[in-house]
Amino acid sequence: MGRIKKEKPQQGSLVKSVEPPNYDQKPPIFSLEKLQSGKYCLSELDQENKAMFADAIFRRKNLTWNDIKKADRHGLGTEKIAKNAINAPIPKFITEDMDTYLVFRYHGLRPMVGYRQRDVFYVLWFDSDFTLYAH
Repeated sequence: MGRIKKEKPQQGSLVKSVEPPNYDQKPPIFSLEKLQSGKYCLSELDQENKAMFADAIFRRKNLTWNDIKKADRHGLGTEKIAKNAINAPIPKFITEDMDTYLVFRYHGLRPMVGYRQRDVFYVLWFDSDFTLYAH
């Protein structure tokens, strides 16, 4: 009786296990995609504040999220504020399980408020007159 030769399982040379990316080791990507219109929108900022926003992004381009977490909250770092502290309508896409926002300073102590998803920071509001939340 002849033996049937077993086929060796194919080793997928093109298929490799991929480690999920560690987004804390990447620099932040700033997005205005979710920016809310109205009083706290970029369009309401004067030229100086718009320029300082661009500068704030530029100053963080070589920092990772880990670097930002270690930085001073009134410098290049960030701080968290409670969702219910915001004095503006909460966008419908913000889910119930999200209870805090992140705050970056873009011009002196002037905050931009939003949230982080992976390595992207979505700006929701610019608080140029310090009325978006109690400071």
